[in-house]
Amino acid sequence: MAASSINTATSHQGDAPRRKVLLANPRGFCAGVQRAIDVVEQALARHGAPVYVRRAIVHNRIVVESLERQGAVFVQEIDEIPEGAIAILSAHGSARSVKLAAQNRNLRLVDAICPLVAKVHAEIEAWYRAGRHVLLIGHLGHPEVVGTLGQVPAGAVSVVSQPDDLNALDLAPNSAVAYAVQTTFSTREAADMIAAIQARFADVAGPRSSDICYATTNRQEALEAIAPQCDLVLVAGDTMSSNARRLVEVALAAGCADARLIADASALPLDAVLAARTIGLTAAASTPESAVDGICAALTDLGCEVIEAEGEAERVRFRPVSLDALEPQALAGSLEDRLSRLRADIETELDKAIGQARGRDRRLAEAMRYATLGGGKRFRALLVAAVGELVGGSYAQALRVGAAIECVHAQSLVHDDLPCMDDDDLRRGRPTLHRKFDEATAVLAGDALLALAFEILGEEATHPDASVRVQLVVALARAVGQDGLAGGQMMDLFPPAKPTAQDVFECESRKTGALIRFAVEAGSMLGTCSAEERARLLRFAENLGLVFQIRDDMLDTIGDADVVGKAVRKDADAGRRSATALLGLDGAARQASLLEDACHEALDLFGPKATPLRDLTSFAVSRMH
Repeated sequence: MAASSINTATSHQGDAPRRKVLLANPRGFCAGVQRAIDVVEQALARHGAPVYVRRAIVHNRIVVESLERQGAVFVQEIDEIPEGAIAILSAHGSARSVKLAAQNRNLRLVDAICPLVAKVHAEIEAWYRAGRHVLLIGHLGHPEVVGTLGQVPAGAVSVVSQPDDLNALDLAPNSAVAYAVQTTFSTREAADMIAAIQARFADVAGPRSSDICYATTNRQEALEAIAPQCDLVLVAGDTMSSNARRLVEVALAAGCADARLIADASALPLDAVLAARTIGLTAAASTPESAVDGICAALTDLGCEVIEAEGEAERVRFRPVSLDALEPQALAGSLEDRLSRLRADIETELDKAIGQARGRDRRLAEAMRYATLGGGKRFRALLVAAVGELVGGSYAQALRVGAAIECVHAQSLVHDDLPCMDDDDLRRGRPTLHRKFDEATAVLAGDALLALAFEILGEEATHPDASVRVQLVVALARAVGQDGLAGGQMMDLFPPAKPTAQDVFECESRKTGALIRFAVEAGSMLGTCSAEERARLLRFAENLGLVFQIRDDMLDTIGDADVVGKAVRKDADAGRRSATALLGLDGAARQASLLEDACHEALDLFGPKATPLRDLTSFAVSRMH
């Protein structure tokens, strides 16, 4: 902090030796605190009051009261926030259950978590997935610790704050453990705890870099440098602030006889101030410089000379919190705009899911990428996102479900194209997978993509609620199995001698309709909808799946192979009974029109909010590829 805002004054006590105030440097706001305050102020400026904030955005009453005057409303729990309102989560981090509760209330949610706290969350989740028990060095009940514990199932993390806490743990010395540290914990005490953990356990993993916030470390070191020279240390901060309380402890441990935590100049301990010859002054990372200025002015009036201690400027900057979640969500714009964005997002999600892990077979990964990336309508993934948006779900979660569907869809096409099935040479205008690689690789790539789909759905990032993830996995298994894709494919390969229209539509409902129904069902699981709304959506999906397949049948009859991207008129050549073979081209078109009307009727309950789904219906009926 610059010293230019600090006024010095001559002594008011005649020729008596002037008393000094040593101003620690650095002090006050850190980048994470400033970032969190900025997002509330920007949300208020852009969207107006009220903007709701769960818990204190940072632990300082001066800051909170300033934001309240601007229109921020601070609440303790999500259920105090009106449905659909703008809500911001504090810099200390929040449990996954908090975000789920916000999602269930359709809140326009922004997470102002400090990036350094987010780092700890990621570490703990990774260690939990690796099978290690995590020891969190921190203060039980602190909001940051509560939020961190909420990232993994109960019992996966033990909170320890002193070496004696390790003795109470029911863990064998050969247990595989990992440790993380509350970002505002004392650096010295953290070092003692880490040493005790390493002495107690043989297999210990830790973070690659310190979890303790750079600002916490810097402020503690700056205070340690001046505290031995002081008769009294004043820490400007709030009693709620852990890093403020730690600074008091640091001053005492460094050799100062007296250290006090004060909120502002009105709380100056006059007797202690007047008795001291040298006073140290610092401020917690959540304390505004205005509080320091006020204290300095009061001490100057009492005859003190304020001296800025030497220190290095902090140059850490964090990327601002995105306010995108407060804008109209992911699927705004024309259908082509939505498709364009989703295609790019799905490509990224699929590429990340296939991964580049060492030790894996490179040819298999290349085949999986060839099958999934660089082509396709992404119709089913867009359907998940559109339904998810309709019911207040998360776009990020919809992307993951969409990626899982695209894996299954790609697997079905890879196997469909094999010589033992349809024996196709082209798919999406390029060689089919078994032609590009070989048949064995195609079979294995399909198997791996199917497994990857369930892996994606089973991961916590897809949905924080394990019961929802189970429902997604079960529903996809049904869509793929005997009553879905596999069963439909068998009906297609071995139809009755004289198939009826019902037989054909049943086959098509399973082959094409199964994944479309799952896309709609899965999208409805990502948000909140009533039983009637879900029934309407499933009715919509049933009709949409049929109309999509009927259009496929029509394109096989009238389509251009260069546009469709695969061979056409194969059904007729193979003697298969499709919708066009049974009903004729005009009859198939009329049936598609009836099904389109049924789709729109099923969506009437949702009003204008269902426009993206209506657009997808029109696309399914009129598409040329």
